[in-house]
Amino acid sequence: MIKLSLSTRIAIGLVVGLGVGLAASATQSPPLLTIAIGSQPIGTIWMNMVRMCVIPLVFTALVSGVAAVGDIRKLGRVGARTLGLMFGTILLAGLWGLLLALLLVPLAPVSPESAAALREAAAAAAGEVTAQAQQVRGVMQFLLDLVPPNPVKAAADGALLPLIVFSVALGAAVGTLADETRQRVVGLMDALVAALIRLIGWIMELAPLGVACLAAPVAARFGWETIRSLGVFVITVVLGTTLFALIAFGALMRWAARVKVAPFFRTISPGITVAFTTATSMAALPAMLDVALNKLKISKGVAGFVLPVGATLNRPGSAIYQMAAVVTVASLYGIQLSPGQYGAALVTSFLMTFSVAAIPSATVFTTAPVLLNAGLPVEALALLLGVDRIPDMFRTGLHAVSHQTIAAVVARREGEEIAG
Repeated sequence: MIKLSLSTRIAIGLVVGLGVGLAASATQSPPLLTIAIGSQPIGTIWMNMVRMCVIPLVFTALVSGVAAVGDIRKLGRVGARTLGLMFGTILLAGLWGLLLALLLVPLAPVSPESAAALREAAAAAAGEVTAQAQQVRGVMQFLLDLVPPNPVKAAADGALLPLIVFSVALGAAVGTLADETRQRVVGLMDALVAALIRLIGWIMELAPLGVACLAAPVAARFGWETIRSLGVFVITVVLGTTLFALIAFGALMRWAARVKVAPFFRTISPGITVAFTTATSMAALPAMLDVALNKLKISKGVAGFVLPVGATLNRPGSAIYQMAAVVTVASLYGIQLSPGQYGAALVTSFLMTFSVAAIPSATVFTTAPVLLNAGLPVEALALLLGVDRIPDMFRTGLHAVSHQTIAAVVARREGEEIAG
C-alpha cells in the first residue's frame, strides 16, 4: 500500500474542503451548506492546537538560536560580517516581499461582502481583529510596547513582539555566559524545541482534516475568490523568491564576492537542488559544505562557520513568504492595515525568521506571530498551509542560495580567492 506524504495528504484535504465549499456556494444546497459551514468548529479546534505551540516555540527557539551563536564579541570579523549580511538580506527580503505582495495581491480582489462574511465567520477573533486594525499607534508608544514590564503577562496576553524582544535579549545574555553554563541552557532550550517540534508533528498528522474543515466554510462563503487569492499568493512567493535570488544575491555574487554569476549558480546548484526538493536547509548542509570546500575552495574556518549558522538562522525566503501572507490575509478579511502595522509585521517577521526550524513548512507556524502583531487572524494560515508545498520549495531553495553566497562574500572579504 502506497503511503502518501504529509504534504500530499494536506493538499488532498485542502482540495476536498474547497470542493465541498465551492459546491455549496455554487448550488446553495442546504445539506452541503450545513456540512461546509458546520465543519468549522473541527477546524477551529485544530487551529487552536497549533496556536498553543506558538508562544513556547517562539521563546525556546529564539533563546536557543541567539545563545548558540555565543558572545558576538568573540566571533570577530567573520561572525560580524556573516551576521551583518544575514540580517541585512533578511530585512531586504521582507521589504521586497511586502512591496511585491502590495503590487500583486490586488490583482485578485475580494468583494466587501465576502470579506465581511469571513470576518463574521471568525466571530471569536473578529472583535480582536477589528480593534487591532483600528489602532494606529505612534512611534513612541510602539517603542514603549517593545519592552515588557512582565514578559510572562505579555505572553499570556498574546503580545508576541515584546516576548520576542525579551527572548532575543535573554538569548544574547546567555551567549555571554561561560561556555559550560551556556551549553547547559542551550541544551535545555534545544530539548524543549525538539519536544515542541515532535508535538507539532503529532498535530500536523491531523492537518488534512483541520485544513479541510477550515477551507470548506471559507469556500462556501467566498466561492472562486478563495482559489484566486491562493493562486496569487503562491505566484507572489514563487516570483518573489526567484527574483530575489537572481537580483539581490546575483548582485552580491558579482560585486561583493566578485565571481561570475551564471558559473557560480551552476557550481552551487547541488545544494540548491537538495534544499529545493527536500524543503529543508539542514538536509542540504552536507552538499553545501562539500561544494564550498572542494569546488569553491573556501577555507574550512569560513565555510564551517557560515554554512551551519546560515542553515540554523538565515531565512530570507521566510521573510518574503510572511510579508506576502500578511498582505494576502489582510485582503481576504478586508482589513486596511496602517503603515505602523506593516512596520510591526516587518519587524516581527525579521525576528521570527531566527526561530524557523529547518523542517518543511516550519515557516507557516512562525507566521502566526507576524499576523497577530499586524492585527490579523491566524485562522487563514490553514488555507496557506494547504498550498505550502510549492512556496516551501522555492523559499528553501532561496535559503541555499543565500547561505552559499554569504559564505563566498565573507571568504572574499577575508582575502580568499573563490574558485569557479
